[in-house]
Amino acid sequence: MKNRYTIDEFRAEYPNNDACLEKLWQLRYGSNFVCPKCENTSTYKRVKGRRSYQCQSCANQIYPTQGTIFEKSTTPLTYWFYAIFLQTTTRNGVAAKELERQLKICYKTALRMSHQIKMLMANKKVNKLKGVVSADESFIGGLNKNRHSDKKVPESQGRSCKDKTPVFGMVDLNGNVSAHVVSDTQGNTLKSLLDKHVDKENSIVITDEWLGYKQLENNQYKHVVINHLSGEYVRGAFHNNRIEGVWSQLKRTIKGTHVQVSRKHLQKYVDEVAFRYTNRERQDEMFELILKNVV
Repeated sequence: MKNRYTIDEFRAEYPNNDACLEKLWQLRYGSNFVCPKCENTSTYKRVKGRRSYQCQSCANQIYPTQGTIFEKSTTPLTYWFYAIFLQTTTRNGVAAKELERQLKICYKTALRMSHQIKMLMANKKVNKLKGVVSADESFIGGLNKNRHSDKKVPESQGRSCKDKTPVFGMVDLNGNVSAHVVSDTQGNTLKSLLDKHVDKENSIVITDEWLGYKQLENNQYKHVVINHLSGEYVRGAFHNNRIEGVWSQLKRTIKGTHVQVSRKHLQKYVDEVAFRYTNRERQDEMFELILKNVV
């Protein structure tokens, strides 16, 4: 593993908006870009005072930020890049209030930037998990016993979705994570996600004793059940520690950094944690990985 990408290295690479724009140009078009108008492999040069590059043969202009999260933003590119850098160098994410303080921008702008960056961290490719796959569900929300008496929700214990939002996740031995906010934890809901994200023929699925997983036994899945209710947490070489680690990081991120997350935006935070967990051995590359998702 390489050394972690440091703040000194970041500042040296991206000292101003021009350097950030040049990075976007290289990521999108490279040095041998063929002009779409005159079809010449002409050198594009930066247009002073604009976020654009101009063909030296036909004067066609191209904006590297077009179609990206930066396109209509008046926030300097250096602010965006620094916000992305902060996301990749912290363990449990960066609160929008922290971006507001460090960048001296309004909270609304900071929150929008935070959400846009989280969307870049989402895994849009459906690469099916293989091998030993741990699957489990978690519930995000406050404990009913910690609420004031006038705010308690009746019959909300255990797996109730009345006051908590369920999240279902899967992780393989390589640490690749697929996690999703769901409406419930019934068998049909969980099985549809397993069918979509797990290679049934080449996998062994490890779950707890929840009845929602019963359907797997009748659908040609190789299924190992770890019965937590009876005090069992390991069966031979099989356990659910990896997915439990994902849930621990998700709850630390929400409770420790963001305090509270609405159901509407929860998937973005789940995607962020899945990205961070999947790439935990590539922390020096996280910044580049997010920038590549921009384009």
